[in-house]
Amino acid sequence: MGRRSLVCGPPNPAPRLRLRTDATAGLGAFDSVSRLLIRTGIGLAIGAFFIWLSAKDWPMGELFGELRLQDGHLIINGGFVPTNAADEERLLHVAGWSMQLSWLFANLGVLALIHVLRVVRWKPLLDPIAPMSWRDHNRIGAVGFMAMFLLPLRLGELARPYLVKAEVRGVRMTQVLATVVVERVVDGLVVSLLLAAVLTWLPTTDPSALAPLELGALTALAVFLSATLLLVGARWKHDLTVRFVERTAGLVSKRLAHAICDLLDSFLSGLRQQKSGRNFVIFVALTVVYWALTGVAIWTMVRAFYLPVDMVGCFAMTSCVVVGMMIPNAPGNVGSFWYFLLMPVAAYGVASGSTQALAFGFMVWLMQLLQQTAFGAYYIIRGQVSWRRVLEATYQSDATLTADDGGLAASKGS
Repeated sequence: MGRRSLVCGPPNPAPRLRLRTDATAGLGAFDSVSRLLIRTGIGLAIGAFFIWLSAKDWPMGELFGELRLQDGHLIINGGFVPTNAADEERLLHVAGWSMQLSWLFANLGVLALIHVLRVVRWKPLLDPIAPMSWRDHNRIGAVGFMAMFLLPLRLGELARPYLVKAEVRGVRMTQVLATVVVERVVDGLVVSLLLAAVLTWLPTTDPSALAPLELGALTALAVFLSATLLLVGARWKHDLTVRFVERTAGLVSKRLAHAICDLLDSFLSGLRQQKSGRNFVIFVALTVVYWALTGVAIWTMVRAFYLPVDMVGCFAMTSCVVVGMMIPNAPGNVGSFWYFLLMPVAAYGVASGSTQALAFGFMVWLMQLLQQTAFGAYYIIRGQVSWRRVLEATYQSDATLTADDGGLAASKGS
């Protein structure tokens, strides 16, 4: 299918379906699986790189060993139950670790709230385009966010638009994808601004630890501010924005420039459905609460592991993880998640070789993994959403992205 006109106008008619022979269909399926496997391999290589980068300084072998329960604590190897501030400081230097279980349960409660808020805040953006019941919205949201965390190279971002297209007849996948673009850009802008702000309040126990954080904050701000200006420009000065893209990205690749302009057109198509700014205001307000709760979730784990990190540091860790996710991710964000999570800890005087800090990083990642997958897995196991359908979303072509056919599923539960 040829590229759509760069000048905004009525969307092209739906592409006519072409009959394929069984051999052609089988070859297409094989190519799709091959691409997914290649992308997964690239993601695993990225994860392995961050694991190697981290393991150079981290005592990985001390994470596991003799396990025991004592006074409401899970203790590994040389860990112990601290009773005062001096003990908490000494715990950072022993060969082992200790975790207070009551704070772990508190973390589970906050993560459950975060999941609910993550699903709820998407609804104001989606309703004008594809209104659905809360039950269907929650089902697609839960599976989509699980795919976003588990699949490599951010391929899971396509799951929600693809599943919505299968659910609501007549909805274009690119229109729903526009809501995901808005979600990511607002998230990135909020978090990069938050990181830039909290860097001014972090302690200077180790000034050298702040240098990579400052570089990351500036890079993230530049990226997300540019994305915000591009989307705003596409809305209010579309032709001028198109010329700007053609004269910048077009110098690198005409195909890249066309892809960006097509995305902008799709964004506008979805944005036109937003008849009022009220829904967007609600979304932004929920976004602020969402990221505030995310910082609180990390704070509960900081308390569980007796780390000398305050709430400012918790928000810095939250921001670093999100900024780090700008890099293409491994399946399950293995490696990169805890690498970026622990970057601000050094500013509080915690050595990079602290087993206590390392165990904290792994546990935060593990709890995020459980929280992200449990709700979506519920619908997969019950057969209310097909995992095959989720994987199909990762290799959509331009034709299937823009097709008007919303009847991809034989039934609402497929």
